[in-house]
Amino acid sequence: MRRVRSTLSSPGYPILIAAGVNLFLLFCFMVWSSVHKLPRYGVNVYVPESHFVMDSYNRDNLHIITITPGDSPRVYAGGKMLENGLKSLESTLDTWAAQAPARKDAVTILIECDPAVSAGIQQQVIDMVLLRQFTCSLVGRPALN
Repeated sequence: MRRVRSTLSSPGYPILIAAGVNLFLLFCFMVWSSVHKLPRYGVNVYVPESHFVMDSYNRDNLHIITITPGDSPRVYAGGKMLENGLKSLESTLDTWAAQAPARKDAVTILIECDPAVSAGIQQQVIDMVLLRQFTCSLVGRPALN
């Protein structure tokens, strides 16, 4: 049987060391990125817990309003931030009312509020929605039993 011999001057340890250093750096980056939160885009709203389950609804005439806490709460309609908050919400609701079918109660508005949003702001938004004869629902997360 014939023996095979290498003509390389080194046994290849530098390649193994480079691969090991790369794996170590990859591991460090993965740990660092999970510890230090990378920027996330969007809005975090922690909805309160609810023991009730919402019925099904017609998604053709569905709109979602999201309200975040703060001195001047930010209002989002369909994922888009309204520049003037509650003032812009009224004009948005009027636009939705103009586009609505003949039966206004066929339009469902889901209101998603952070628990830190005051009850007064929530009631003000609910009143705006109900004045336009839309169906209104508050979004909650299921209770953990």
